[in-house]
Amino acid sequence: MSNKYTYAKELFIDNLASFNFINLDKSKITYHRIISALSKPLKLILFYGKPGSGKTFILTKVENDLKKQDKKIIFFPQPFYSEKEFFSTLFYEINKEEKEILSYESFLKNYKELLVVSEEEAKKEPFLIMLDEAQLYPQILIEKIRLLADTKLFRFLFTVHKTSVGEEDVLAQEHFTTRIWESIELVESTQSEVITYIEKKLDSLSDKLGNNFFVKKDYDFIYKLTKGNLRTVNLLLYKAFEIYEFYEQEKSSEFANANINEKVLTMSAISQRLINA
Repeated sequence: MSNKYTYAKELFIDNLASFNFINLDKSKITYHRIISALSKPLKLILFYGKPGSGKTFILTKVENDLKKQDKKIIFFPQPFYSEKEFFSTLFYEINKEEKEILSYESFLKNYKELLVVSEEEAKKEPFLIMLDEAQLYPQILIEKIRLLADTKLFRFLFTVHKTSVGEEDVLAQEHFTTRIWESIELVESTQSEVITYIEKKLDSLSDKLGNNFFVKKDYDFIYKLTKGNLRTVNLLLYKAFEIYEFYEQEKSSEFANANINEKVLTMSAISQRLINA
């Protein structure tokens, strides 16, 4: 049976189906930097940050907002691993026609034929293609995408995970990065931003949980564990509210106080391997 903690738990499900853009300072700044970069005639833009920092959420907002302005934009949140899969899907997104496209050359030929048929379309701005998880694309496919950008028929925004020192991937190699016209980094959230994130997530349940369910020491503990990574915050609090959900069903008086119980946060942190038992 569902209870107030069930609803609280579901607010921290970490997937795009539960997308709810929260205007943290870092998110607003990064969003406007991306919008500004996209307003320029740049062929390649690099957007990077640590896994779980909120890159995909920002890209989803960018896509939604630009589509409302009738901009030609395509967002691929999942990576492609073959030339055929990528170019066939891209052709479908552009023309809404299922067609097997085996190679870059075949795609370019078919796309130029579309432009010849529609002179009005040819005069419009190039398509913007946003690629999430671009570090997972095969090197040969990245090279073909770069060539496609060189035609000036398409522009690309690559989103990649921030790599560790010394780690190298195709997007970090000199022959490619010299072609990136602008780089934008999404940094980890500050503690005040994490507090804002949690408070806004729980705002709809303030009448049930109260306004002081978390106090300063709880936020200090959460930030120490998560280091400002919003995906880790989601995992930690999803599990914490799942524990509360269980004890609420069992009518346990131990967790009936107005503030979150430290034991629950600790159990959740152990479950998520953020601390050792």
